[in-house]
Amino acid sequence: MTLLARAQALTALVEREADRSESDATLSPTVVEALHESGLFGLMVPKELGGAEADLPTVIEVYEEVCRADGSTGWTLLANATTSAFAGAYTGAAAVDVMFDGARAPVAAGQFSPRGTAVRDGDGYTISGRYSFGSGSAHSAWIGGGALELRDGDLVASASGTPVIRAYFVPRDRVNFLGNWDVMGLAGTGSYDYEVPEQHVDDAFTFDLVNAEARRGGPVYRLGVLGLTAAGHAAFALGVGRRGMEELTRIVQTKHRLGADPLRDQQLFRHDYAMHDAAMHAARAFVFESFAVVQDGLEAGDDPTPVQRQRLRQATTYATRVATDTVRFAYTAAGTDALRPSVLQRCFRDLHAATQHLVVDNNTLTETTRVLLGLEH
Repeated sequence: MTLLARAQALTALVEREADRSESDATLSPTVVEALHESGLFGLMVPKELGGAEADLPTVIEVYEEVCRADGSTGWTLLANATTSAFAGAYTGAAAVDVMFDGARAPVAAGQFSPRGTAVRDGDGYTISGRYSFGSGSAHSAWIGGGALELRDGDLVASASGTPVIRAYFVPRDRVNFLGNWDVMGLAGTGSYDYEVPEQHVDDAFTFDLVNAEARRGGPVYRLGVLGLTAAGHAAFALGVGRRGMEELTRIVQTKHRLGADPLRDQQLFRHDYAMHDAAMHAARAFVFESFAVVQDGLEAGDDPTPVQRQRLRQATTYATRVATDTVRFAYTAAGTDALRPSVLQRCFRDLHAATQHLVVDNNTLTETTRVLLGLEH
């Protein structure tokens, strides 16, 4: 069974468990077990560690399908599978021996923004930090974090002059979870805040976040953390946006407001429906083209150019904007059908929550323009 087929086979279960996941503020145990059994937690993990090491277009297809079934489930999967890929590709051999010692790919979660510190201490670092948005952390054995590397109290600079951000992993029993996941959208992702108390971490369990060098796996890992992360966010937008339009298509078959023609017969609605449908298809084509070009280049031995790297971020932000506009249109057109708890309302809430993520921040677009125009920093 292909990876996409495995994702499609989970649709009914994911849809059935979506309300429970949202109520519990984290994925239901039934869905977690199904993702384990399907092998999808290992979607992006190197093959030599038992993962699928899927190429970028396949990764996007799989995430898109799960996100279409339920945004929170898809978001959690992409967060866990991507983070597990970082652990498998970029950490040292000693760390891999510990983390990847079972029959299943380990599940990892965490936030890698530099909200902690890492001070060189013998064969490793003394680390600590306080983090937010640990999506999927409730069922994760390993928790990651990002830290500014310090030496004698000063920031350590990389070759480019920017501060070194050291990513690290620790076992979940060395982390204090703070709860507090009470939000408008993506409610079922268990994106809890957490604190990593000061502790020693062996060097093998860390890596340079910005300049991550793949220690195992194929060419896709040369793309680095930001590029691999962008694939999941692009797929999320495509999947949830598509589901929003599917729900609207179902609703308008019978939608008839008092004193007006049936919605599906109104010319303005038909015009706007076609425009949003076209925009979603255009965004999907842009996403797949951008990531396929990079995948082909990596397999040919070429690193992505600055423009190609920026296209990934641009396509991801653009797809998020398009999908959010599309679901807003669907929500408005559906009237009171979307006002009460429903799949369409959940799509609306989940996409608006996703717009707040750093990966699709406005800066991704302004940086695209800087690169396209050849401007200096």
